[in-house]
Amino acid sequence: MELSDPTLVFLLITVGLVGLGVEALTPGGIFPGLVGAIALVLGVIGYADIDAPGVGAGFLLVSIAFFIAAAALKRYRPLSAAGTGFLVLSGIFMFDRGSDPTSIAGVVIGGLVLGGFMMFVVERAGTARSRPVRTGWEELIGMTGEVRNTLNPTGQVFIDGGLWKAELAPSATADGAIGVGESVRVESVRGLTLFVVRAMPGSPPVQESDTEGVTR
Repeated sequence: MELSDPTLVFLLITVGLVGLGVEALTPGGIFPGLVGAIALVLGVIGYADIDAPGVGAGFLLVSIAFFIAAAALKRYRPLSAAGTGFLVLSGIFMFDRGSDPTSIAGVVIGGLVLGGFMMFVVERAGTARSRPVRTGWEELIGMTGEVRNTLNPTGQVFIDGGLWKAELAPSATADGAIGVGESVRVESVRGLTLFVVRAMPGSPPVQESDTEGVTR
């Protein structure tokens, strides 16, 4: 097929959008974004070569606008569904339906598959952005570990693959010392000191790691 073939042009555009969508979902992977950008550029060039009706390009722009709006307004599924519909229409209007009717079915199927994928990408990316950022010591809050040096009120606990200096949280001092081997849960962190309370029955298992013995 030549670059001016409508089926190839639509395929290049869809591959380009998928590649850019994958890059948006998992940033840092150069290959999907690079392939997507190249395919999209070739698809746009081919679209100009086939002299397709402007309505096809218009529908494609409207489709992209709906996907962007879905992410911005957090109305992922309804707006993405509308974007998918306009994506299918953009592919249909790239073709002369009288001379190449067999391509229409492929375009519709391809548009629906791509639209479903873009809906998934938009929803996942939007959900990830709405989650609070937890890095460093913030990740320790809520973790459970094992006492390695009796907490009375200070001692050491094994949590997240290392030994940490720990102290009984103010809410736990009335319960007395916590002995070696007992489970504790991190309530707060101050500097390099963990403030812990006795873990309640049914708490998640103690964190284990091959790096046991690392002192922080």
